[in-house]
This record gives sequence, C-alpha cells and structure tokens, in this order.
Amino acid sequence: MPAFERLAPPPAPDLVIAHIEARTAPGDIVADLHGRGGWSARAAIDRQRRGLTLETSPLTRLLAEVVLRPPDLRHLDAAFSTLSASPKGDSSVKLAVSAPFSTDCETCGRNVVADEFMWTSAGATGDRSDPGARSAGVLAILTGKSYRCAVCRDQRGGSELRQGPVSDLDRVRASEDVGGAAARLALRDRFPVPDGAETLPEAILGLHTDRQLVGLQAILQRIEGDLRAAPVESALRLAFLHAVLPASRLGAGAGRVPVLRIAAGAVRTPIPHAVRERNPWLAFEDGFREVRAFVQRIESSAVGPLEARLGTDFRSLSDGGATAIVRVSSPDALSALARESIAGTAGREDARAPRIRLLLGQPPLRLNQERLAAAYHGTCWALGREAAGLLPLEALAGPAIRTPWTWQSAALRRSLEAAAPLMARDGRVVMLLEGGGPEGLAAVVLGGVGAGYRLADARLGDADDETGGIVELVPPGATVPPGARTRAGRTLDPEPGGSGDPAMVPGPGLFSPPERVEARSFSVVEAARTITDIAVEVLRGRGEPARYERLLGEILLGLDRAGHLRRLLVSPELDPDRSPAVDPIERVLGLIREELSGPGQHRLAEVAPGRWWLSARRDLEGAAVPLADRVEWAVYSLLSTAGPMDEPAFHERVAGMFTGHDLPDEALVRSCLESYRSADSTPDRLTTGDDVRRRTAEHTELLARLADGGHRLGMNVWIGRREQGRRFGSGTLGDLLEPHERTAWLPGIARAAGEDLLDVDCIWYVRGRTAFLFEVEWTAMLGEVLLRRHARIAADDRLVRFLAVAPERAELVRHKLAASPILRAAMGADNWHLVLWPHLTSWLSAEEINLAGLEPYLGLDPTIDARGQQLGLFPSPDSTP
Repeated sequence: MPAFERLAPPPAPDLVIAHIEARTAPGDIVADLHGRGGWSARAAIDRQRRGLTLETSPLTRLLAEVVLRPPDLRHLDAAFSTLSASPKGDSSVKLAVSAPFSTDCETCGRNVVADEFMWTSAGATGDRSDPGARSAGVLAILTGKSYRCAVCRDQRGGSELRQGPVSDLDRVRASEDVGGAAARLALRDRFPVPDGAETLPEAILGLHTDRQLVGLQAILQRIEGDLRAAPVESALRLAFLHAVLPASRLGAGAGRVPVLRIAAGAVRTPIPHAVRERNPWLAFEDGFREVRAFVQRIESSAVGPLEARLGTDFRSLSDGGATAIVRVSSPDALSALARESIAGTAGREDARAPRIRLLLGQPPLRLNQERLAAAYHGTCWALGREAAGLLPLEALAGPAIRTPWTWQSAALRRSLEAAAPLMARDGRVVMLLEGGGPEGLAAVVLGGVGAGYRLADARLGDADDETGGIVELVPPGATVPPGARTRAGRTLDPEPGGSGDPAMVPGPGLFSPPERVEARSFSVVEAARTITDIAVEVLRGRGEPARYERLLGEILLGLDRAGHLRRLLVSPELDPDRSPAVDPIERVLGLIREELSGPGQHRLAEVAPGRWWLSARRDLEGAAVPLADRVEWAVYSLLSTAGPMDEPAFHERVAGMFTGHDLPDEALVRSCLESYRSADSTPDRLTTGDDVRRRTAEHTELLARLADGGHRLGMNVWIGRREQGRRFGSGTLGDLLEPHERTAWLPGIARAAGEDLLDVDCIWYVRGRTAFLFEVEWTAMLGEVLLRRHARIAADDRLVRFLAVAPERAELVRHKLAASPILRAAMGADNWHLVLWPHLTSWLSAEEINLAGLEPYLGLDPTIDARGQQLGLFPSPDSTP
C-alpha cells in the first residue's frame, strides 16, 4: 500500500514463499520477529502453516489485521455506505463534510461540491525559505477551484473534472466559522507531545484548514464510534490513513504520495507556494478505493481468501484452533511468549510445547527522519495517542537522525536471544536483507552470532535481485551444516564436546584437535590468515574473479566456523565501557578490507575495481573451470535434455545446480538462456535449436576450410590431434595434411611445450618466421582456451591468435568479456582476434585470399565493407624475423 512503501517495505513475496515451502511442513510454526504487515504469517497460513508475527509498530499491526483477516468486500462496502449515511446534525456524514466545499458550476450555475480549492500561500514572515514559518502561515489568496458537474458533462461534453475561477461566495464560505477551533482542540489530544517539541501537534494540524479538520474529525468519530468487526474497522482506519496526508497542504494531486519530514520538533517539509485544499470526504473515498483494491488483490490470490484465526497466547497455536498470533513488538513481547510456552506452575519446560520451525523476516527497521515522521503522523491520526506513545518520540525533538548499523545489530541480537527458547532443535533463521551493502550484511551476521547462533549462509544480492541479500542462522545447540555423519552418510546428533558439537571449532594447527570457541582470545593474525584462506578457496572453486560482495559472505561464514566472530564480539576492544568503544561492524569489515588489499597480500590481487583474483601460480593451477563456462554448459544441457520447460522451472533447476560460492549472477544465467534458446521459444516453453552433432559437423567443415586456406596462402598447416580423426568427405581431417605436416616438430613454431600446441585446432605457420593459431568454438566457453591452453603458449610478435565463434554466441561472448577482467587481459596480452564463423567462411571462400582481406571481418561487429590502412597485425609469410 502507498502509505507503507516508505514506512515499512515488505519482503519479496516469492522469496518468502520459497523459504516456507523449502524449510517447513504443514502444521509448522513460521515466525517474524520484526513484521511489516503480517506478510510472512499470511504466506505461512496460505500454505497450511501457522504464523507468529511481532509487528514493528502499531501501524504495521493495523495493516497485519487486514492482511491476515481480509474483510469480506460486501461487508466492507456496506460499512462504508453506512458510515457515509450516518447522521451528522441535520444531514449525513458525507453531506456534512462536503457542505463547506459547495460551490457553483461556472457553466450552468448549478450547486456542486468542489473537489479542491487552490490557494496561494504566504508565510507569517513572508520568507519562503523558512519551512517552519511556511507551515505556520495562513492561506492568503483563493485562486481557483476544481469540481465535477454531471449535467454539463452530459449536455455539453468535455472533461468530467472542470476548472474555474472562484466567486465571492466561495471566498465567503472559505472564511466562515465552521467550528475549527473545537475540532483542533479535540484532534490535538490524539498527538502525544515529545519533550522539546511542544508546538509539533499544532504544526501538523496547521497543514489543514478549519473545514478540513472538521470533516476529518467527523469521519474519525464515525469510524471509532460505531461497532464493527475488527477487520472492517481496520480497513476503514487504513482508508482514513490514506486520506489525511493527501488532503493536507502537502498534497500534490492524484497518484502522488506526499512526504512529511519532522526534525528539531518542527515540520521541515517546505509548503508549496500554490497549495490544494482537498475535500476531505473525496480524499477518504480515494483512500477507501485504495484499500478496497488492496483487499481484492489479497482475496484473488492463488490460494484464495483465507482468514486467520488469531490466538491469545503462544500455546494456542498447538493446543487450540488458532493459526496466527499478532502482537506489537516490545522489549518484553518475546519474553512473554517464552513464558507462555512453559507448562504448569513448576516452571518446567513441556516437551510438547510448540516450537518455531522457521524464523523468517527482515532485520529490525532502521528509522530515519522520514520514516519516524510518517509513523508518528499516521499513528496519531489513525490510532490515537496511546498507540503513538509506543514510538521513540524523543527523536522527533532532535536533529535529523540516521540509525547506525550497530543499533540494528544490537536489536536483532536481543530479539534472537529472546527467541532461542522457542526455536525447534532443527529450526532455521532466515533474514532477508533490504539493502545496506556490506554494512547491512555484517550487522545481521554479528547480531545473530552475538545471540549464540551459528552462521549457515550469508550473501549479498545482485543489483537486480528482489532482496539486498540473505543470512541464514542455526539456533544455539543445533547442528551446523553439513554436520557430523557416519560412514554410511547418516547424520549424527551433536554430542557435547564431541563430533557435531556447534560449540567446537577447528584447532589452530594442522593436527590440533577441535577446541571450544571460548578456549582462546581473538587473534588478528589468525583471523587474517583465515580471511586469505577462505578467499583463495572461493576463487579457486569459482575459477574466475569475484566481486568483493561475493567474497564477503563466504569470508564471514568462514570466520564464524573458525570461531573468530564470537571471539571478536567478547574481546575487550569491543567493551562498551571503554572510551572510545570500537564499532564491531567497522572492525570486521576493516579487518577484511585490510587483509584483502594489504601490502603483505601475495595470494590475491584486485584485477579490477572491486574484483579479486588469484595471484600465486600454485593457486592458479588449482583453479576450477570458470563458473561462467560451467553455467553455460548447464544451461545448454537443461535445454537439450530436460525437454520443454517454462522459465520459472528453468531458473529453479539452475539455482539447484549452483549454490554457495558457485552461485552465478542472474545476468549471466539470462545471457546464457538468450544465447541457447531457439527462436520459437516462449516463456512457457523453452527449447534450444543447438545440436551437438550438427555443431560438430560445422566445426569439422570450418577446420577443413582453414586447412585449405593455409595451403592456398603457401603456409604449412597443423590440425589439432583431437580433430585429425574426425570424418570429412571420404576420409578424415588428418588426410588434409601433407606427410611432413603430420610429423612436424611444433615447439619450433612457438615458445611452448609440444603438448600445448598439439591441441590447438588449427595452425598456419612458416617455421621460424610467423604463426597463426586458430581456435574454433561453437560455445562461448573461453576459460579452457584463453586461460589454460594458450596461457602456456608464450606471447610473441610473430604469433597471432584467432578465436572463431558461432554467431549465436556473439552476445554471450561479449557479456563474458565485459564481466571478466582476466579474460579481457588475456585477449589483449596474447594478441587475440575474434571472428564469427560466417565471416571467416566468407573470406576463405573467395577465389583469391590474402591476409589483408581478413581484417574487415574481425570482431563481433565487423565492418566488412570497410577499407583502411592495415593495423600491422599480420606479418608477411615471406618477411624475415
């Protein structure tokens, strides 16, 4: 809903559903300790689980009431109709609220109700640069009006909404006393006053005219005074919430949500020079339509309308028929839940007491000035003084605030500590980050580790991900994955001090036995060594450079498994009584940055801004096949062997193949899919037009053309030993070589071992003078060719290399080169040139071929008709060395 987009943005629904389906079974309890409208509980109930949500604020508690128990649309419409027709003086609420906004149609003269009046504001001081003065100023000049006249629309046509100048009668009505003073006094009681901000309620009420305040008060009285079902009343309060701010002087028209800022006890949002005085009843109607559409979307979900049965205590989730518990988060909310789970009066824990299987949600919401102002304003108007008193009001009287990450970490630590007794032994905590980058990730990780939990996964999201990242935690005392197993692969229960004990970590030496986390104090040297070892292990496993954001989660995971994070959090340097105290988040991130880029680092190198790769030869030789190439082959294998599938199923299958540090970027997966999907594929039916047999035949034919072209140029030719046995015509590719070419001593061509040159697809050479090395690929898997085979063939001015690529792979090759700095470096250092298959074939098919004629065909976007000076890339076969 618009009012909550800035105040409390919800988690991505697809991720919430996926984690519930993967980690729980029907009947399990799913909890959210920092709810933002009951969305996690709603998803749990829709899938036959039970939900517990502790809402961040009274406003999100109000939203959760509608999300978990959406009112029947017929009952909601009836309640709105009843409210509008409720008596108010000599008329109804709707007519009484709209009466002060009555005006005359400029065309036909009939009496109509204005949608809004336009005013030109003038501050008390006349200085527009002072927002406080502007908000306290008066509306000086009535300049225009907007209204709707059904008669003129039907008889004369034109737009339904009409504009017109104001009349003297309009000015008289605007200055009439409608009881504004009494309304202000009554509404003033809804606003608790923070110390040092005594004038704040008056400033907020000053955003409305007297006739607006009278109308808003009348609507509120009917919402709070009539007896209705709780879901219906909550929906009407939400409709009123969506009407107040758009009806104020900050309103900017339909479809625009204004922003209220409060700092130093005053409204700091500048009041526009031209302001709108919106009819409050019409604003309430707009808010009702917004809420009604919201309820309709909930009821039209795939599962259908499901109404939660709210329980009174935690045990009612198992002993009674309750499916959800909704409360407002407070310091003792979780403690109260823990007490409710204890059976009997002896204080002994009942083994049958309900346990949380999945704690799923977002970290505690970091308040800023905008969010706090919206929470204060909306809570006071929609719920009143008592609910608003739960907010941190003292921050409104101070300067602009920005909650530090350490606050979020500490708040999460307290909530997880309180939730630990309620967690199932095999439960899991999943925190969906909403942003914040490395600081946000480290804050959640340290909050969980500080509460005694162990880290199971931590990673930052990509720029196009639905979430800013994810952190998974294992409750205290539970098995840390993968855990101890028997020789038969069966999971062993953790034994105190033995195998699988989560309190045990590897010892400092190679042959040292496991030790308890608290056995030693925190060591910067040991932590730095662990950071390097983890980064090297991740890069070797990926086989390609990784961004800092990718490495960070794996490094934090390794630091936790080695016990360094727990030792750091209890180290004396983080003692809050010290002056100055060290920020644990900055301490951890600073240690990681210093180790990765410090002068003593010899195993890692920053090959591009924010991208890291291996620098030691031993590590490079042990690196795996590049992840991008493995993902590409996995995509082709799925499309060619799994049969037609839709895009969601495809992405789910790919995600199941690559986890942990092998998790690929979404952009890479999409590029691979676009490269291999056939032209007739649809999102509901993915297929591929690539066939290995056909591609092998095309590959063989192109090598034969290359052999013929080399001979036509008067050069010696070599065809890779793996290719010579392929069938071509009535013989094999090897038959195309002259007898002396089949037994040629290849190390005389270039400075490389013979084994490396033997596997090059095709070589043209004049011994001792020049050589042209051709690699023909129908895939875009460049790692083996560029980074392994040709990395062992020394670069030379007399050596030119060509990579012939299938045209369907051109965009994927472009994506890989743009994403990998080491591929780009290898292309430049080893004198590589790209050429597409059709262009190379076209050049080789000419009656007469020469090296100069090949130049216009080079590149992924060649200009074949270009004619220009040669770049000097191709030495003449007859030139002297």
